[in-house]
This record gives sequence, structure tokens and C-alpha cells, in this order.
Amino acid sequence: MKTLLHAIQPVRQIQLKGWAECFDMERVYEGPSHRLLREGETRVVLFRSGVICFYEAGPALQARIMAAVQAHFPVVDKVNVEEIELRLSERDGVGKEAVQLRQIDDERLFLVALRLAQSLALEMHEEAVENLLETTLNLLSEVTRSGRLPGRRGGYLRFLASTSATRTEILSRLAVLDNPDIVWETPGLELLSRELSADLELTSRFRALDEKLDAIREGLEVIVVASRHERETILEWIIIVLITVELLVMLAGYLW
Repeated sequence: MKTLLHAIQPVRQIQLKGWAECFDMERVYEGPSHRLLREGETRVVLFRSGVICFYEAGPALQARIMAAVQAHFPVVDKVNVEEIELRLSERDGVGKEAVQLRQIDDERLFLVALRLAQSLALEMHEEAVENLLETTLNLLSEVTRSGRLPGRRGGYLRFLASTSATRTEILSRLAVLDNPDIVWETPGLELLSRELSADLELTSRFRALDEKLDAIREGLEVIVVASRHERETILEWIIIVLITVELLVMLAGYLW
């Protein structure tokens, strides 16, 4: 029977600092961005990014944890799931069909879970950024065609805020380019960390996201300039109308 590590993202985030739930399991690792729980052979890892990883966890336990998490934190529109096979081997590394581990211990399980969680969280952000990019392109096309922005200004402010929040969320919660402390504390895990990142294409996907966010930011700068120009044009017309009205009043005074 295959030994699998499952990852699922039912919520946008898990605020671990203010949520002490451990589901009657032993806490092994605890930090601002993760919590590793253990009971016998079972391991559960909760990540701040909203991802939960299960190893040797039965359906009832998975359902209980999922329900508790979804009851406390904002759920996602689409629940993404990913899994990876684990096999014992003479060396730690990534094989063609499975992750090979010299032993299945807390340190190695946590590292594999971390990289798998980062991959899953990236998938959610990739979809969000694609939607933001499409919206930006549509707005730029409208500005190019008509020279003005469609709709109300409040909608653009919300869009600007959403874009900024997405970038901040990606940078603060994923830390894809950083090795966790456990890599430096446990001999031999640095190579496994690099191979996992390469196999899941974490670095290239993260940089592609960052490039798209840069393109969105540049597009937003054009939109902001267009919005400012539109407001300035309206203000200029208001001033012209006021001056005209004042001149007409003065002229009427002379005539009468």
C-alpha cells in the first residue's frame, strides 16, 4: 500500500497565533506559520497559509479538523488538494515516482509537508493573479479605446486594494525562497529541500507570479493616471462653467 502525504486548502488562512486548537494531539513544532501535531503514527500539520497536511490520518480525524478550521476561518471558493508519495530509501531525495526518505521522522515529514503546502498555496494565488491580470488588461483596453475609465471610481479603489493585498499575502505567508530553520538544524536536509523545491517548481512559479504582479502594478499606474486625468478634466469643466455663470451674472447686471 502506498504511503501518502495529503495536502488540502479549505481556508484562506489559519491564524495560529490566536487559535490554540490541537485536537487532543501532541504539539511537536510550533511557530507563527506552522503547527505540527502528532499522535502515534499520525501527523497533522497546520499552516498559516490555510493548508493542512495529513499523514496516516483517518477520514474521521480529517473531517473533524476540516470542520473546525472552516468554522473559524474564511473558506476558499475552490478547495485545492495535492498529495505526494513517500518511500523509504538509502538517501533523502526526490525520485521519479515518489519522495525518498532515509527515515520517516518528524523533521522529514515536516519539510515535505511545508514544500507541498507552499505548492498548494501557490496554486490558489496563481488563479487569483490570473483573474487580476485579466481584469487589468480589460481596463487598459478600455482606457486605450475610449481614453476614459468605465464604471465608478470606488470599484477601482477596491481593485487596487485587492491587488495590493494579494501581493502582501504571497510575500508574507509563503516564504518560498527561504529554507526553514529545520533544514539548518538537521544534517542532510538541505539537499532534500532543494530537490523538493525544484520538483514542485516553487521558485520558478513564485517568480512568474511576481512578474505578473509587476505587470499588474504597471497597468494600475496607468489606470491611476487616467483616473486622475479624468477627475482633473471634470474639475476644469466645473471651473469653466462657474466662470461662465459669473460672467453671465455680471453681464445681466450691466444690462438691467
